[in-house]
Amino acid sequence: MSGIVKKIRSLQWQHFVFIMLIAGVAMISDGCKTSGKLSKKERKAQIENAKKELSAIINGTSTKSLEAQERTVNEIAGKNYKDPELDKMIVEARQVLKKAFAERDKQKQEKIDAAKAQLLDMLLNQDNKSADELEAELAKIKAMNLNDKEVNDLIARVEQKIAGMRSKKNVPLKTQLENSFQGIADAAKAGNMSQVSALTQSTLQLFTSDDATVLIIISREGSLVDYDKPTTIKRYLEFIRDQKANRNAVDNYLLEGGKIKELDLIKK
Repeated sequence: MSGIVKKIRSLQWQHFVFIMLIAGVAMISDGCKTSGKLSKKERKAQIENAKKELSAIINGTSTKSLEAQERTVNEIAGKNYKDPELDKMIVEARQVLKKAFAERDKQKQEKIDAAKAQLLDMLLNQDNKSADELEAELAKIKAMNLNDKEVNDLIARVEQKIAGMRSKKNVPLKTQLENSFQGIADAAKAGNMSQVSALTQSTLQLFTSDDATVLIIISREGSLVDYDKPTTIKRYLEFIRDQKANRNAVDNYLLEGGKIKELDLIKK
């Protein structure tokens, strides 16, 4: 009887030891997984995948943004696989991205410069474009989303110009002229030469040409009119700028094709 008991106890002990061995193996296996250590097979697979991603960046075939590509390179480098070929590819990929970022910045600056030049032309409007035409051009520039302060400032000025052009449709031509003359005088007195230039250009657009005749009435008695020496509209605007004063009022004008061919002024 005692022998049978001993055998049973021996079997139970062997069973217990077997279970503990299995548990130990499981713990060791879990420990390897949680420690972050990779098997040779896993490491090799990750390195190959990293090389594929780096190769796409180096060859310029990656579909990711430049920022995403840069993050990918940094992530691969951070894993420190210590693979000579991979390390060389990391260096090469970084050089490629550096050039790509520089080229993108260059292209953006070229777009900014072109946009600024176009906006300045729109402010001068030497081609005498309508408010609708200017607005269509402005919409294309705004759609570029250049996020440049100077460009944004110029956009705001062009928007003001367009708004002014639309409002002028209901303003008598005589009032437009007198407002322009006074505006040039005030801007010159304040030393704001860019505004003087802009007002001069917009005023010239009301005339058939820069050489349109301007006559200044010195005195008038009935049908007898005494004029000062004739000048041109361009020279007269320059005179206002230099004198920083507007001493004459609009008396009359002669139109040709909707623009002023000849302007009569009279001393205030």
